[in-house]
Amino acid sequence: MEKWDLYTKYREKSGKEQIRGEKIPNGFYHLVVHVWIRNCKGEYLISQRSVSRPTFPLMWECVGGSVLMGESSIDGALREVKEEVGLDLQPEAGKLLFTKIRGTDVKYECKEFNDIMDVWLFEYDGDLHLEDATTDEVADCKWMTVSEIRKLYENKKLVQTLDYFFCVMEADEPDYSHIIGKMVDGTVDRPLGTAHPRHSEMIYPINYGYVNNVLAGDGAEQDVYIFGTNKPLKSFRGKVVAVWHRFDDVEDKWIVSLNGEDIAEEKILGDISFQEQFFYGKLYK
Repeated sequence: MEKWDLYTKYREKSGKEQIRGEKIPNGFYHLVVHVWIRNCKGEYLISQRSVSRPTFPLMWECVGGSVLMGESSIDGALREVKEEVGLDLQPEAGKLLFTKIRGTDVKYECKEFNDIMDVWLFEYDGDLHLEDATTDEVADCKWMTVSEIRKLYENKKLVQTLDYFFCVMEADEPDYSHIIGKMVDGTVDRPLGTAHPRHSEMIYPINYGYVNNVLAGDGAEQDVYIFGTNKPLKSFRGKVVAVWHRFDDVEDKWIVSLNGEDIAEEKILGDISFQEQFFYGKLYK
C-alpha cells in the first residue's frame, strides 16, 4: 500500500496521510516529481512505459512519480530514477527547475491532479543500466534530442502532460535585476474577493492589479500580485520582491510587497496558484 504525505498549498505538511488511489480531500496536495536527465550532448533520457501500465502504456516520458510518505522531493526523485531506469544519481548532480501547484481545476482526461509538482534536471554522462531497475514499469529507455522528443509529442507518443518540456528547456534564463527592488505604484482592478471578469468561478484571494505607466510583454499594463494586506484595495504602492515568469506566455507577473519586506517563496506560490496553476512558470527573487 503506497502512502503519501498531504501538504497545504504553502507546502506545509498537514500531518495527514493519503493512500494512493483514494480521493485527495479539497485543500490538500501530494508531492510529485518529474525528473529529466541530460547528457553532455544535450540529449535527454526518455523512457517507454511498459505495456502493463494502467495508464499510457507504451508511451514515452521522463522519469517521475509520487513522493512517498517521509521522503523529501530530492529523495523521491532519486528513488524514482533507480526504480524506473536503474541509475544511481547523486543529489548534487540535480537542480530544481520549477514547481507547479495543480489544484482540482487542473484536469487531464477528467483526472484531477491535486499535487505540488517539482520538476528536476540532472546531468549524467554514464552508461544506461535499465537491467538494474527495481521495478518493471519501463520497457525501454534511450537518449533523444529535443527534435526527436518533439516528434514523439507531435505523433502523440509522448505523455501529453509533458508538453511544458519545450518551453522550459529551450528558454533563456531571464534577468530581473533591474526590476526586483523597485518601488512601484498602480491600480487594483481585481480586488481581493472579486471574481475574474471572464471566469466567474475564479475568486481572487489576494489583490491583483497593474503598475501605472508600465507595459508588459503583451502590450498591456504590467500585472502584479499584491501582498501585505487582507483587505480589498483600489490602489497600491509597494516594492517588487519577485517576478513570476511564465514559460508559456509572453507576460510575467510582478510580486509586490506593500511593506517592502521579503515574502517566502512557498507563500507566493501558494497564493498565486489559483490562477497560475493554468500556466507553467518559475519564481525569481
